[in-house]
Amino acid sequence: MKKFILAAAAVAFGLTMSVAGAAEATGAKTLAEIHGKNWPDASGWVKKDTCMGCHGSYADLAKTTAKLEPNPHFSHLGEVNCQECHIGAKAKPELMCNTCHNFTLREKAAKK
Repeated sequence: MKKFILAAAAVAFGLTMSVAGAAEATGAKTLAEIHGKNWPDASGWVKKDTCMGCHGSYADLAKTTAKLEPNPHFSHLGEVNCQECHIGAKAKPELMCNTCHNFTLREKAAKK
């Protein structure tokens, strides 16, 4: 079991480093670069309250992403930690939902 956990951690770390490098190569800024000293705090994790201080509540965020299907900020899991999807070393979020589901965010079709 320990070997499995260590192997999984090594793979996750390697993927994080390769994506961070890819973001650099494309010129896209990572969240850590965009947010500077606000990412991460001294504990190594961003607190949800820190994010909401600038980005607003989940209800506010759900309104701004209402055109997306599924709406990533309106979840049956409630108000998950922002860092579950928004990872400091990456330029784009990764849907935590896809741990169980297979979603691709798309704009909702226009109503006729």
